[in-house]
Amino acid sequence: MALTVTLRELVTAVSDFAQSENEVVATVTHMINSGQVKLGGSFDGARVEYASRAAVSHPA
Repeated sequence: MALTVTLRELVTAVSDFAQSENEVVATVTHMINSGQVKLGGSFDGARVEYASRAAVSHPA
């Protein structure tokens, strides 16, 4: 059974162990989308899409 947490709680917990902002985003995204955690509060039932910075083109 998945642990139900708020997005803020999850980001805070992951941030304590991650070495970069990208690692936080990737880990949180994976945990939500894989069903390891369930979001409560405003994001109840949400899924997350994430494109790494390398995959996003920036205007010059």
